[in-house]
Amino acid sequence: MNKVFALITTYQPDIKSLKALVENLSNQADFIVISNNSNFDISAEELIVGNAIHVINFGKNLGIAEAQSIGMKWAFENGADFILQMDQDSTPHENMVQQLIKCYLDMKRAGLNPGLIGVQDYDKVTGEVNKARVKKGTLISDDYYDVDSTLSSGSLIPKIAWEKIGGMRDDLFIDAVDHEYCWRLRHAGFKVIRNKNALLAHRLGDGRFKIMNLISVGMPSPFRHYYATRNIFILLKEKHVPLFWKVSSLIKLSGKLVFYPIFLPKGKQRFSFFLKGIRDGLAGRSGMMK
Repeated sequence: MNKVFALITTYQPDIKSLKALVENLSNQADFIVISNNSNFDISAEELIVGNAIHVINFGKNLGIAEAQSIGMKWAFENGADFILQMDQDSTPHENMVQQLIKCYLDMKRAGLNPGLIGVQDYDKVTGEVNKARVKKGTLISDDYYDVDSTLSSGSLIPKIAWEKIGGMRDDLFIDAVDHEYCWRLRHAGFKVIRNKNALLAHRLGDGRFKIMNLISVGMPSPFRHYYATRNIFILLKEKHVPLFWKVSSLIKLSGKLVFYPIFLPKGKQRFSFFLKGIRDGLAGRSGMMK
């Protein structure tokens, strides 16, 4: 059996856009689960997909990690062979799930041990394909790459992987949740594969910003700097986290501390979140920002 449950983790979503995503996924997945971190409830009836949907309303923001973990547990305990992680702002191509399943089966036939199959994402506004600048992964075939980590949205996770390593790390709350899960999978002996034919339109934060019209950088909301910074220091202590990521993250952080407050909008606010993230990370604080 290859029963796929799509898990959409939401936070204050636009219901019209969410409905469009649900309709898209209802043509590709067997069942849809929504883990709703919003301060308002979502009903299955307003999304009009019949009985093939289950909505878990938390009434507050638990963080993407805990919401995903709860949704994964419900899906696998209620008949899923795979879960498909989805962000509310992503748009899958019509054959994305088919491509993910094909890749999984191809990897199994090749004698590999796939624990997660990821997509090739691109910016839904600019159309720019997201490609790693340094750690591009190892080419397995013309279409598949063995990678260290990949985007959570659009990732296909088999039940066997979840049974071995569990869900996401709730203490991370938001940032690095997807990367840490991939690293934990690899540490447990699974492969993380990216299929370049499984396409997903995606958008990170507020898009990209050019510093001095030379360097293009991602521009998240200022508060996200807190979680991204804090979680670097939390993950520095973990043996399963690659040394390359630890070193490169600290180097990048030092550059961001200098340039982001000067050149990006809301620079002073960003700087304060950077400092708070460093302070709480060194103190070992986790979960939601206090």
